[in-house]
Amino acid sequence: MSNDLLLPSPIYTAKRMIELATESEFYLFTALSLLRVFAGIIAAIALSLPISAICSKFNAADRVFAPAVILMKSTPVVSFILIAIFLVDRTLIPTIITFMMVFPVLYENLREGIRCTSRELIEMSRVFGISWVLRIKRIYLPAIKPFFYSAIYTSVGLAVKAGVAAEVIAYIPLSIGKELSDAKSYMEPANIFAWTAVIIVLSLVIEKLLRFVVSKYERRVGNA
Repeated sequence: MSNDLLLPSPIYTAKRMIELATESEFYLFTALSLLRVFAGIIAAIALSLPISAICSKFNAADRVFAPAVILMKSTPVVSFILIAIFLVDRTLIPTIITFMMVFPVLYENLREGIRCTSRELIEMSRVFGISWVLRIKRIYLPAIKPFFYSAIYTSVGLAVKAGVAAEVIAYIPLSIGKELSDAKSYMEPANIFAWTAVIIVLSLVIEKLLRFVVSKYERRVGNA
């Protein structure tokens, strides 16, 4: 048992995870942490769609946004978190950090998807006077969907890890990150391993669930 307290075995970690799952606070902390992460992902999707469309259309806009995207990709996550602590309310930091980690991935994938859209189909739609709404629905969306799905699958694990890291450093109340920080402060390696396992499981489950929903949607669209 003493060895498990210092370096928990997989079995001991699993037992601690089960113990955590029996506590009501576990579900509250997990739900709030995921809510912050999903808010950042949704914000990234909402902004990356129009911005990538504009930048793929106008080279000047692309040159303006390129430095910001490079900055987001190259700056360490911890630096963003520490800077954000001085600028915004702490409770907003996980969502902001999640956004900053996910946005570049979505932006670059969507921009590439739009640029790979068949020029012939676009010209044909203009010749036949097809409305821009139908053009988006029938030409652009099918072209960018694989790029969008790939970006989302890649971003899920990144988003969860970035969001929890922000919670740890900013010490966000009622969060997985706070539990990890407390476990470190009180020298409870079993809790650190257990919560880390929870994060891994959550990332895998969310990605699998997302892939399942996408596959069901694509089959439904295909049948329609």
